Amino acid sequence: MKAALASQQPSDLIIIGAGAAGLSLLLALDDINYPHTVTVLERNSGPLNDRIWSFWSTDTQNISLGLLNVPRYIASIISHKWSYWSLSTSQSNYVMRSDVYRYCCVRSDDLSRLAQKRIDQNPRFRIIYNSDVTLVRTQDNICTLTSNGLAINARKVLDTRPPPIDKNHTGLLQCFYGEEITLSEDFFEPSCVQLMHQLKSAELGIEFVYVLPFNTKQALIEFTCFSLHAISKDTLKLRLHGAIKELLKQRKYTVERSENAVLPMYLLNQNHHKKNENVCYGGIAGGAMRASTGYSFLNSQGWATQCARELMRFNRFSPTAPIKRVYCVVDMIMLKVLRDNMSIGVSIFELMFKKVKPARFVRFMTQQATIVDFISVIWAMPKKPFLIAACKLLINKK
Repeated sequence: MKAALASQQPSDLIIIGAGAAGLSLLLALDDINYPHTVTVLERNSGPLNDRIWSFWSTDTQNISLGLLNVPRYIASIISHKWSYWSLSTSQSNYVMRSDVYRYCCVRSDDLSRLAQKRIDQNPRFRIIYNSDVTLVRTQDNICTLTSNGLAINARKVLDTRPPPIDKNHTGLLQCFYGEEITLSEDFFEPSCVQLMHQLKSAELGIEFVYVLPFNTKQALIEFTCFSLHAISKDTLKLRLHGAIKELLKQRKYTVERSENAVLPMYLLNQNHHKKNENVCYGGIAGGAMRASTGYSFLNSQGWATQCARELMRFNRFSPTAPIKRVYCVVDMIMLKVLRDNMSIGVSIFELMFKKVKPARFVRFMTQQATIVDFISVIWAMPKKPFLIAACKLLINKK
């Protein structure tokens, strides 16, 4: 659905970007019958099938127990679930399995279709494509956005556009290129996600292949590296094709689609979030991504639900950060360890799979860890490099 940009009355809320964060807030607002107008501005010409977001969630059989950690409308568009996830190196292979938690994925086009369905049923909501926002300014509690040369007014603005990569960052960058492929014969094991296949420390950084199998003939395969610097798409694509050749041998396949990104694995500067109470940042720009893992979808869901309630009750954005402070501290120490010695990364991830129980691992990854879970994860790590990194960070902070 496309709508004209011109409007006599300002929207109560404008969301910049029809990605995971923007559409999640729209759906959360619709779910609680938000009575005000919401406009989503998206720079692309229409919905894209360019992302698959993955996360851990409790199995649907536990919904009645109140254990589901995604909203029900998101649960309705989960396209696949896996009971097993694995890590492998050149010498070892580790597999985790859980009877409660499942590794899940949501496709970007399914999220867009769900949002469009809600928009079609709600006259207060709309989405406008081909809207490239170039400027946001505020005056007298009114926000004015410039898009395609036109001025649009709103009382509040949520900006979900990803921030530019900070060249002086103190963490890492997660660089990946992936292709969703289809084979003419059975090959993939559809019950197990290969989170880190052939994990190794090499010239690009910490390298591995991510395999998300949808059935025996179809999978998303990504070459991923945790690097100090951004890696070009061409280099990542070349590495992926080498990995696919090694994985599939001589099997022929067709490419259905591709995806590519460079994600910031460092804590973003949150000071700009507080300069105006009528402008808020969501998604990666809003701090929804775990710096040490690159996962953000589940955090965006929790933030969207909380933010919708705050807008409904108090007409303000949620003051609660998507990532809890204790996880930010743990991530900072982890990233410091990796920056000081990238080669230790393989041992760290291998030890986590080897010594941490699957349920504890999932709760730690999804910000639901108990004290015992934290102790278990910390105890599994090599002590000396983490203590040194923690001391360095503490000294630099003083």
